[in-house]
Amino acid sequence: MKKITIIYWSGTGNTQKIAVSVAEGAKLESTEVNLFSVNKAKIEDVLNSDAIALGCPSMGNEELEEFEMEPFVKGIEKENLKGKSIALFGSYDWGDGQYKQRTSA
Repeated sequence: MKKITIIYWSGTGNTQKIAVSVAEGAKLESTEVNLFSVNKAKIEDVLNSDAIALGCPSMGNEELEEFEMEPFVKGIEKENLKGKSIALFGSYDWGDGQYKQRTSA
C-alpha cells in the first residue's frame, strides 16, 4: 500500500479544506494517508512516504507563509526526495496566485 503525507498551513481554513479534500481523494485509492498541519509535521513524515502534498495560501507578494511553512519546505529541500511524487496546492484571495521563492540578499 502506498503512503501519502499531506502537510499544509492554513490561516483562515481555506487551505485546510483543500488538504482534507486531497486526503479524502487519496483514500479512495486504497492509500495510507497522513494529514498534518505544518506545525505538527516532521521531516521524517516526508521521508517515510511514497508521495507528499504540500499546501499553503500565497502570502503578501505571493510567497509562502514565512514562519512555519517556508522553514519546513526549506528543511525538506535538503533531503533526498528522489523517487517521491510531490504535489503542491494552495489558495489565494488577491494578486495573481503565483508563488515566488524568497531569495536572500
